[in-house]
Amino acid sequence: MRLDQVITYEKERFRNPWVRVPMLALAGSLFLAWVPLLMNSTASRNPIAWQTLMLDVLALPALILWVSPAPWLWTGGRASHAPFMRGVTQSALFSAGVMLLLGAVQVGIGFLTGIDRSWLKALGGLHLGLFMVCPAAMLAGYFITIWERTRYARREAERRLREAQWVLLRGQLSPHVLFNALNGLAELVHIDPVAAERGILNLSDLYRTLLAHGSRPRAPLGEERALVTRYLEVESMRLGDRLKVRWEWDVALDDLELPPFLVQPLVENALKHGINPSTSGGEVLICLRAEGANLLLQVKNTGKALPLLLGNGVGVANLEARLGLAYGHMATLRLFSEDGWTIGEIRIDLETVRRRT
Repeated sequence: MRLDQVITYEKERFRNPWVRVPMLALAGSLFLAWVPLLMNSTASRNPIAWQTLMLDVLALPALILWVSPAPWLWTGGRASHAPFMRGVTQSALFSAGVMLLLGAVQVGIGFLTGIDRSWLKALGGLHLGLFMVCPAAMLAGYFITIWERTRYARREAERRLREAQWVLLRGQLSPHVLFNALNGLAELVHIDPVAAERGILNLSDLYRTLLAHGSRPRAPLGEERALVTRYLEVESMRLGDRLKVRWEWDVALDDLELPPFLVQPLVENALKHGINPSTSGGEVLICLRAEGANLLLQVKNTGKALPLLLGNGVGVANLEARLGLAYGHMATLRLFSEDGWTIGEIRIDLETVRRRT
């Protein structure tokens, strides 16, 4: 790693409470220890004991946790960490420098407080620290570096696996939508060729929108609404007056970013299993609202009841897999019947959903 990368990496590590809390405690303790000195109270005669105690007990463990991996990470190139012998050398020099700096602080405190021989005590503590702390810092830095780099490599592998799964699932969905629409338009060619031609042009636009919409891991819900509107326009060319669509969509939630293709598979399922098989057609109601701590997405349809088995069909099975990948147990998908409606419902914990920035 280059020096600028090491600095960035160490800044990130400072967010770890095991590092940050002792450092903040050290700063607070040093401030409190200096208060008697500044107020010229009788307690100011021997603040060096406080300072030494705070430096040794709080500063050294915190510094080891925070900066000891730095010399092991610096390679000047693309390697993730230094070879063992180079790392040992760099870590020894670095740890000695840290101890010299702490010793200088202690000596400075001794001179400022005017206590006899306090600087000699500080130097004695410094020598003891160099013999005891430097090897400990080298070992700690080595094991922390190996542990963190292993954990980082594992996280990267898991991230790449998730990305590969997203690509696979998106690739599975888009052709599925295309094939279903083409099958429907094939029927329309024999009934109304002009409408079929117009539908094919609309389908071309829809497919471009599908590809653009599915190219990101997250997309605003407003874009999903626009996509579903275009999809329904294509389907209405085939279904005509048999399809009635109603929206109960809270547009204030349009800027929430979720995985793409959450609503469209439910709408497609409603048309395929509910509206299309019914000779009289039916109505599709698309709902979006916040309900308590959850984001609620519902697609309701009249007409023929669709099979209430999750995974029955590529679109719904795909949707269930993507929700599990994105939110785990924080999202649920279910299909059920209620008051004459067949309902596909998604609930997602609002705390896991982010707004577009």
